[in-house]
Amino acid sequence: MKTTIFGAGVFGTALGAILEENGHTVEYYDPVKYPEKGLTEATTNSEINILACPSHAAPKLMLFLPHDKPLICASKGFLTDASFKPWGANFSILSGGAFAADLMQKHPAVLTATSPLVKELFKTSWLEFDETTDNVGVLICGALKNIYAIGSGYWGLTYGSTDFDDFINSALTEMKAIVQENGGKPATVDLSCGLRDLVITCASATSRNYDFGTKLKKDPELGLKYLSGAVRLPTTEGITTVAQIPRTPSFKKTVSTPILDRIIALINNEPYLATTTGEEQNTGEEKATPVSQPTTQTPKPATPAPQPAAPAPNPPVNPAS
Repeated sequence: MKTTIFGAGVFGTALGAILEENGHTVEYYDPVKYPEKGLTEATTNSEINILACPSHAAPKLMLFLPHDKPLICASKGFLTDASFKPWGANFSILSGGAFAADLMQKHPAVLTATSPLVKELFKTSWLEFDETTDNVGVLICGALKNIYAIGSGYWGLTYGSTDFDDFINSALTEMKAIVQENGGKPATVDLSCGLRDLVITCASATSRNYDFGTKLKKDPELGLKYLSGAVRLPTTEGITTVAQIPRTPSFKKTVSTPILDRIIALINNEPYLATTTGEEQNTGEEKATPVSQPTTQTPKPATPAPQPAAPAPNPPVNPAS
């Protein structure tokens, strides 16, 4: 079966390696890595199309993809379910808590699949899947976890600390409220696409989003510089998501999300107006203590992310997230 993967970064090629090992023919479309290969050539006779590109590139690509062939989204940026309506039942998602390095090294991992096709394509002895039909919830989880990871990096949170546990539990509470408000299922947040992905991204100093947060702490204007193109950095989906949220009418966020709002204010270099007191907060002096607390303690994933070492002055960047 011929499959075209849009995006030949480390995550896209990691997915391609699994498919090839399972006997599939894989083509890549990536104008940066393979400028000689056009879109028509890459998609000719393709039976399945997979998005593994930065989320900002997906909408343009989708204009050229047929609706009568399966489309699988493996991108974890701000893409709404409404964008994929033309594909109907031909659309599904592969998401969950695993970095590209985990897939390349065949580390046991749990991913989230929203169709039997996804499970069948990526079936291995070392991958497990939790299943849901909640495309809305899975997409939102994949986008929001990147923003929270920026906050984790900004506040220097480390796995296993009380501050980290409180932060994760509060973030999960906010994510469930947002998912429900947008027509998804709050229980989806407890799957690998939510809880597990949030934990490993917020705990990893090599995550692009976490790394951006550490840099933002030193340069409060970095978010604006990145969005304006004044500085060039590896694709950081959390920043892109923050920019796209107000431009997406179909996305709703009227529920109280003080941590998310605080991180967005930091990225935009804006003062944060606390919803509980009405007092303006100094974003340069923010503490790691979360504002909201869940009523119940959320369990940690079965295979927790390792505690990252103290970040170096210029920590390495893992292009997987």
